[in-house]
Amino acid sequence: MPPTWSEAALDFLVPKGNARSVTFAGIFLTSGTSLWWPLFAIFLASNGLGPVLIGVVIALGTLVALLAAPVGGILADRYSRTGILVAAAAINAAGLFGIALAPSGAPAAFPILAAMFGVASFGGNLGGGAMRALLFESARKDQRGRAMASPYVLPSFVAIPMPFLGALMSQVVNWPFVFLVAGALVAVTSVAYALLLVEPKRDPLPSADAGARPRPSWFRRWGFLTPVLGIVGVYVLVGFGNGIVSPFMPIYFTVFLHSSVPFFGVLASIEMATVGILALVSGRLVDRWGSARTIFASFAGEAVAVVAMIFVRNLLLAGTLFVVWGAVDWLDLPAPSVYIGARVAQRNRATALSTFGVATQLPLLLAPAVGGALFAISPPLILVSYAAIVGVSTLAVVFLGGLRGEKEGIAEESPHGSADSPHPAH
Repeated sequence: MPPTWSEAALDFLVPKGNARSVTFAGIFLTSGTSLWWPLFAIFLASNGLGPVLIGVVIALGTLVALLAAPVGGILADRYSRTGILVAAAAINAAGLFGIALAPSGAPAAFPILAAMFGVASFGGNLGGGAMRALLFESARKDQRGRAMASPYVLPSFVAIPMPFLGALMSQVVNWPFVFLVAGALVAVTSVAYALLLVEPKRDPLPSADAGARPRPSWFRRWGFLTPVLGIVGVYVLVGFGNGIVSPFMPIYFTVFLHSSVPFFGVLASIEMATVGILALVSGRLVDRWGSARTIFASFAGEAVAVVAMIFVRNLLLAGTLFVVWGAVDWLDLPAPSVYIGARVAQRNRATALSTFGVATQLPLLLAPAVGGALFAISPPLILVSYAAIVGVSTLAVVFLGGLRGEKEGIAEESPHGSADSPHPAH
């Protein structure tokens, strides 16, 4: 019996299996997060925290999130992908419930809010590597790009009105109600993961090779990252560039280009609305072209858009280029995860993917300060620096296969060796 039009449409959007289950659960997770995160600084200010303490709370949460990612990846490789995802969402929800129940008003609010935000941040980042590994390992080889992009396709559209609804709830009811609703949505995510996700089959561990030369302990522990150091380095560089330019684009438009705040708000909303569409496109590009060529196309498109913006002073044209820049930035959404997943064997895949996530976020600890210094000298310098960084990264991707467009061979383990062992199986 041929599929109905609704089934065909769903198949077009998201592959069957774990990718579809993650998409369904992701509607609750993304909606719950979007309900409070864009408004979190306002909530902290309403509790009497000044700018310095607000910065301290967010910085501590960011640090905890960075520490959580490799922990979750190692546990997912050692024990269970689905178990870590269930636990991560439950911890995230517990942190949000803790924020809702915290006393209001400084100074009593500060330590409790900081601690509960740390719990929520830990849970929010704990399952990143497990999620990417689960989606990679559950999908058909010709659907891995689409599967890796699936958490962004439908959930991104559903979450668009959530910041507005969160702001409305905070005024009509109160802030604790916002976090109670957000925590409930994330708790539903944990239950959905437990009921719907299927643990991928594990590859057999490679047998020891008596003829293999002993490797140093650091290589045995982290040598599996060697095949992907190039792409990790490229994304660390691009992450540094993003940290330079992204925080200052609102004032680039409002101060340097003399736009109104609502005008930039419209641009940001348009860019947010493209996420779901570009997630769908990017997944198909990865499946058709391969991950390296998709990364090359995304970086090259960004470089062209940013270079053009450097010379543009017309507000409407600059706004158009900003939206185009944001769109091509999303083209490579699942590509680095597919690139890494195809080159690291299953027993280390979640660890590798979570390490990649941490590495790309580390530049954000320093880059905004550099961006602020450049902006103070001359606002277009933030665009010049980003264009230079993306240009260099585009050339680097060429050496990583960005023009060949080959489909990735999957790093599978067998009793005769593994892709990250001294003697890979052929």
